[in-house]
Amino acid sequence: MNRNSEYPYPNPLPILETSDLSVFFDKTQILGSINLTIYAHKITAIIGPSGCGKTTLIRCFNRLNELSNHFKRIGQIYMGDREISQVNPVEIRRQVGMVFQKPNPFPKSIYDNIALGLRINGYQGDIDECVEYSLRQVFLWDEVKNNLYRSALTLSGGQQQRLCIARTLALKPDIILMDEPCSALDPISTARIDELLYELKHDYTIVLVTHNMQQASRISDLTAFFNIKTTETGEKIGYLSEYDKTEVIFHHPQQQATQEYVSRRF
Repeated sequence: MNRNSEYPYPNPLPILETSDLSVFFDKTQILGSINLTIYAHKITAIIGPSGCGKTTLIRCFNRLNELSNHFKRIGQIYMGDREISQVNPVEIRRQVGMVFQKPNPFPKSIYDNIALGLRINGYQGDIDECVEYSLRQVFLWDEVKNNLYRSALTLSGGQQQRLCIARTLALKPDIILMDEPCSALDPISTARIDELLYELKHDYTIVLVTHNMQQASRISDLTAFFNIKTTETGEKIGYLSEYDKTEVIFHHPQQQATQEYVSRRF
């Protein structure tokens, strides 16, 4: 396990770690030698230019990339003391939930969007109670409690995204991956998601890919800046340029490239 990074916290509580992680699709290298520690009950923002491998990285964490026959990884990814390749992918995806860029509710009722996953995973508790609790966690219960059997597709974009987050929370993951969850939302809906994520970090660990520098600076505890390097053969490979507390990355970065990227977009 990669224990060589002791910042940004004096007593770190790592929940997810990569050690010399490189990712390939066919013969094309996407990421090179990534060493990154994700800390429990923190929001870690992952920022960087398009094409630097941010989404590819987080899809490694729940083994979604492995659904492609062209995917190959070198290096290790540990969740706790277990290398994730030694863990059943179904178990990994239960522990590491994911919210995608665009809201993707099932074409079913609001209630069934949450209940279906519980049933599939053999939930033995009170499903009605869990549905209500999950919707309350995302501050959606009061808005939908009288219309639980209405199609989820009738909800607004912001409501649909909160429903998708509730659907993820219902399975009680340890980690929630978010791939630009607000890119399709208006500013008011984005603000509500930001408030929600800030509350959720008390119970969950959140990894947030975002191009929204204001969002990253507002709600994240840590920020990892990824950049792209060009090899002698012209190949473009994403790499971790700088990782620190968010206030350091946005106000006192060590790398000039970080300063330039943040200042252009902040």
